[in-house]
Amino acid sequence: MLSPTQRNWPSARHFTEAIQCPSICFAAPLLKRTLPAVDRLGMPLVTSGQFAYVYKLNSVNGDGDLAVRCFRGYLKDRDERYLAIQENLRNHTLPFLSDLTYASEGILVEGQRFPILYMKWIDGPTLDLYLDNMIGRRDVILHLGQEWIKLVEDLREAGLAHGDLQHGNIIVERGRLRLVDHDGMFTPEMAGWQSSELGHQHYQHPRRDEKLFNAELDNFSALVIYLSLISLAENPGLWTQYHDENLLFTKTDFLDPHASRLFSEIKGLGSEHERLATILEEAARDDPGDVPFLADLVSVKSRLPAWMTAPMAMEPKTKTREVVAPVLPSNGKGDRWRPWKARESVSKVPVTTPSSDYQTIFGGPATLVVPPGSTTVPGSSNSVPRGAVVTTSPPRDPADLWGNTGHFAKEFMRRTFIWWYWGIYICLKIIGLDFFYAFILAVSCLLIGSLIYGFIRAFDLSHNKAAPSPSITGGFGRTSLSKSPLSSRQLIRPDHLARLSITGIEPIVGNSQLNIYHLNDCSWVALIPMRNRIGFASPNAARASGYKPCRVCAPLN
Repeated sequence: MLSPTQRNWPSARHFTEAIQCPSICFAAPLLKRTLPAVDRLGMPLVTSGQFAYVYKLNSVNGDGDLAVRCFRGYLKDRDERYLAIQENLRNHTLPFLSDLTYASEGILVEGQRFPILYMKWIDGPTLDLYLDNMIGRRDVILHLGQEWIKLVEDLREAGLAHGDLQHGNIIVERGRLRLVDHDGMFTPEMAGWQSSELGHQHYQHPRRDEKLFNAELDNFSALVIYLSLISLAENPGLWTQYHDENLLFTKTDFLDPHASRLFSEIKGLGSEHERLATILEEAARDDPGDVPFLADLVSVKSRLPAWMTAPMAMEPKTKTREVVAPVLPSNGKGDRWRPWKARESVSKVPVTTPSSDYQTIFGGPATLVVPPGSTTVPGSSNSVPRGAVVTTSPPRDPADLWGNTGHFAKEFMRRTFIWWYWGIYICLKIIGLDFFYAFILAVSCLLIGSLIYGFIRAFDLSHNKAAPSPSITGGFGRTSLSKSPLSSRQLIRPDHLARLSITGIEPIVGNSQLNIYHLNDCSWVALIPMRNRIGFASPNAARASGYKPCRVCAPLN
């Protein structure tokens, strides 16, 4: 077995291919019950960082969406670091840090197991994207500055340090600041260790090295971010001048503060900006371990919760590459009598947008559009409005007597329930029965009457073998084609009529996949793919080839 240093770690493409099947690639049951968020091409969304690829997993049963980090390479003490961070976060309830779970063999890629880290998905823009939408909103940016001081104080009280405070690791979720990317985090259990990373160069002390790894690790970057926020609140024009892969400051500004034009501009914004800019200049020249703590330099103006002090309209309009699966509108009749288990199962599977050209598994009934220059349904003499849509349902099997009985009985009950109930109830009250007996008798009569009606309809269908008539939707409502019964050929859509002309010279059409033969005008012929159609001169020829007769059109002779 290869050691971790000898293994070939997967690329983003390999991780993406594996994550398309969560039930197979993941070991944790929680991850198996997810689906990856996808873009408009149907590929899983991925964000590439310095040490890992991050994917969003959407829950299919309401457990909450998750973020999974798939690491780009080997890190010798990754297991010990993340297990220490995982245990510490579970012992400290910090609202801006989500609990995480580290799995050393969490994902299967090309036959090998690799470590992953997963946690709750935090939905919101990163700090730079948020500020890009809120530049000019002084109240909003100053509010973020106050929330930033509280966050830094809470980290210090817990004895923690993030290790890489920068705009890409700060999420603004409904006006609250959240931290992500725990790779470089310090916990008290790691005292004496060295840092695994040095953080973003535009936020860290220019002389930071691996030996600086303690609770004071975030002092410099915390001051950089706070000074950037209050400076943008006073002068929004700094954003267009200095923002790139940073907020305002760059590593060049820290290497030579006296030559930095940004430092001089910030000092001119006011006394508080001048004081903090001077402190940051001195900190950049001093030892990285001597940087003062932000909460010792500025104080929080209010200890009220963020939702009580937040300004109005703090939610920006942001774009996302994620494509959400469409939800089909209810079709009324079908959903009303669909069992609740069936409704639940359908709602959990991907849906396909309905089309007027075909009927899908997840779509509604097939439709037939009347040609713009015509006033009749193809194959019928009934007059309908131009451009109307004829909705057809799959033909019912006349031989299914009891199934059709239940179907017609439910339809009858739905349409006449209120009139049956009140009519029978009033009659029973006149007789003098109390409410309970009147109700029981009324419902019983309704059930019996519906079953009788359903049986008569089903019996008539089994003898006449008539397919259900389509309904036509015009410009102002729905009209039933009840003037004359339609034959089964009239249920065929125009594209199917064109296909039938290929085998129209044979009176019998067979389905090579099901080994069933039909009359040429049977409605089921329209549902047979062209590649599965085969023509026969007579029913005897079809039976001689091993085909069975259709139970709808009954081509026995």
